[in-house]
Amino acid sequence: MEVIKDKSSEMQFLYLRGRLDNENAQLLEENLSKLIENGARQLIIDCSQIEFINNSGLRVLVSVAKKILDVEGRIALHSPSQQAKDIFDRTGFSMVSRIYDTREEAIAGVAGSGVFSVTRDDRHIVSK
Repeated sequence: MEVIKDKSSEMQFLYLRGRLDNENAQLLEENLSKLIENGARQLIIDCSQIEFINNSGLRVLVSVAKKILDVEGRIALHSPSQQAKDIFDRTGFSMVSRIYDTREEAIAGVAGSGVFSVTRDDRHIVSK
């Protein structure tokens, strides 16, 4: 599994390439967790080059989604390869997490979520 990172403004773009399986799931989880710990709050993940994904890979994606939601961030997956789409559909993962057809849709979905549309009142930051 190869992970290519590209940061633009507040969004962290990730491109997954290869197999997301038992052999590399933990390493991927560690890398994505480190991004979150270092302040990443909007992850956009391109799944177009995923050749294979198993339960370990799905577990990582769910775990990372929970971590980023815990810090009021957002995650979006997009452009799944046919193999990834089949697995997402068969396992019901696509019902748990929104999977966008294109990068542009994923960006709009994350940007439109309101996570960074905030106003300040006298006591704290309030999300719209």
